[in-house]
Amino acid sequence: MIHRLIIGIAAFGAGLWLAPDKLPAIEDIPTREIVIKEEIHIPLDIQLTDLPQAWQDLAKCESNGRLNAVSGTKKQFQGAFQIEYPRTWVAHGGDSDTPPKKATLREQFHVALHIYADRGAKPWPYCGKFLKEEYGR
Repeated sequence: MIHRLIIGIAAFGAGLWLAPDKLPAIEDIPTREIVIKEEIHIPLDIQLTDLPQAWQDLAKCESNGRLNAVSGTKKQFQGAFQIEYPRTWVAHGGDSDTPPKKATLREQFHVALHIYADRGAKPWPYCGKFLKEEYGR
């Protein structure tokens, strides 16, 4: 699936990488937007402090940085980024058998990046302000 990621620079700032032979050609990169056709690789042992500051702030605002946080009347918002489970989580690459509250930060961040690429900061009505300040979307 092709995702338009305005957050490409943030992904690189977090120590994430794309294989050099998989990067899009310069002429294929629109202004202020990077089209990534390959998956972003996130280190296995990533910590909250390894994420770009806007994502750290989002997690602190949403869940106080707790990976196993749960909220909502139906306990549907889970994990550090309070991702709605199961619909949003599964639709953006999360494992249907592993809810966000039991997923690693790596998995949660991967899904959160895909959600942001798809919908911007809208899924985080209040705390999304940190992403908007950083990425303008």
